[in-house]
Amino acid sequence: MGDEMKKEYEVEVVYRQRAIYRVEAADRETAERLATERWQEGRSGEAPGYDWSQVEAVRAEEAATAERVDQDAELVLRYLRERERLLLRLGGDPFSPSSNDAISADRVAADLGWSRAALGAASEADAPRATRALEALCQQHRVVCFQRERVRAGERGEIRLYCTPEYLEALSSSVDALIEQVI
Repeated sequence: MGDEMKKEYEVEVVYRQRAIYRVEAADRETAERLATERWQEGRSGEAPGYDWSQVEAVRAEEAATAERVDQDAELVLRYLRERERLLLRLGGDPFSPSSNDAISADRVAADLGWSRAALGAASEADAPRATRALEALCQQHRVVCFQRERVRAGERGEIRLYCTPEYLEALSSSVDALIEQVI
């Protein structure tokens, strides 16, 4: 039994947490906004003994093989190039880059129809699969990746976004051409 082959797993731990903050504010809405901002910054609560986190679910899945990651990466790269080609063709304001300029792993998984059984629901986008493919492309310098702060209410931390180097070059070329026209 001791000679069994060990497998590699990716394990997702889902938890919820609570923190209580004491804030001074003119009204309840402002107090809630200020407390949410503290939580988004990752600050500990200010009521001793009331902070907690609780595991809601744990899911382990056998890790993808290198061959599967390579296949997924090629598919994702083709998808990104086509998406970016369409974005450039449709145009837009190069002086006002938007979140549409780069894409998250969640969005890639949803757009490609990659799903997995959700914890407590029917199904969800398979973001870990898309992340593996996108990160492989980043390591190969075929995709550019960067992070920005999450901006939605009720979220904290950063989100990782991806685009091709060619797309960034096309955007900067558009900006340079417009600047020359203005001057």
